[in-house]
Amino acid sequence: MSAKIVWQTKAPIVAENFLQKRITSVTKGGNTYNHYALMALSEQFDVSIDKNTVKNSNQSFLNYFIRNQFAAPNADVTIKEIYPAAISKINKRSKNIAIIHHIDEQFSGQTFAHKMFFKMLAKKLPEMNLVVVVSEYWREQMQKMGCKNVQIIYNSFNLSEYNSTENEIALFRKKYGLSERPIVYIGNAHRQKGVFDVYNSLKDLNVELIMTGAKNKATELPVRFLSLEKKEFITLLHASSVVVLMSKLCEGWNRVAHEALLCQTPVIGSGIGGMNELLTKSGQIISTNENLREHVSEIILTGKKNGQTGYAFVKQFDMNYFNNAWQTTIKNLLVN
Repeated sequence: MSAKIVWQTKAPIVAENFLQKRITSVTKGGNTYNHYALMALSEQFDVSIDKNTVKNSNQSFLNYFIRNQFAAPNADVTIKEIYPAAISKINKRSKNIAIIHHIDEQFSGQTFAHKMFFKMLAKKLPEMNLVVVVSEYWREQMQKMGCKNVQIIYNSFNLSEYNSTENEIALFRKKYGLSERPIVYIGNAHRQKGVFDVYNSLKDLNVELIMTGAKNKATELPVRFLSLEKKEFITLLHASSVVVLMSKLCEGWNRVAHEALLCQTPVIGSGIGGMNELLTKSGQIISTNENLREHVSEIILTGKKNGQTGYAFVKQFDMNYFNNAWQTTIKNLLVN
């Protein structure tokens, strides 16, 4: 099928990764998902990035907004990430898809700009031919906003990448001077990811707390911070007795929780947003900060049984599932 697909993104990293046909270590979360969707579609369609929607670092938002009022590329299918979905023109000659991972509370929040953005987004989304989301929670939210055609395509991974040997784990512990105490990975070093509350709940436990990220945005915490490449991050997940993700954000899904389960490591989380579906269906623990210490202690005592249960659920979301889901979605949209 020679259909022309134009992908609209605000993020330069998505455009750069697509051009290079590979993902970089700084690409995270929804940008990673979007890259793999682009690669999946490139296998069967003529795919390009709309350069008009990519925001340069030296470009004012006002200039970016004005330019995108007229961005309507010639395409059979136009796929819009959240910013282009809100502010770019809808081409009625094209099938239009919005991809929504989650909507930050700030978009409907306190500032005039955020309120305007959310208002535009809420107006545009029901006009789309299709809205793709990553969890049941966000499908329900889109339907409440008036979207008639909403489809879930779950986050997926290359399962073969999530292996680690006992020797690799031992070398990892040695490299970073980690003790033999149980490792509890507490997620991204950012206040909104809940690491401060997790520290306060677990600081008296005899465990090794670790947080990661490109940059430590929780420097006040006396917690080991590591900035890791992907392979070492996977080793950390294997080395951990439990992964604790008490995010305060309304998650789309939670790729880190998903990755931990691919390593058969148990997860305890806040269950906010789409994370609830992931943790519930994979048999993991949804906790409050008040109960967190008890839950972590229990998991450390019982071992990785919960992680094995979780793996049995998440292993279905491999790249075969993901590629087929995206390719079939486009084909169905073109014939309807």
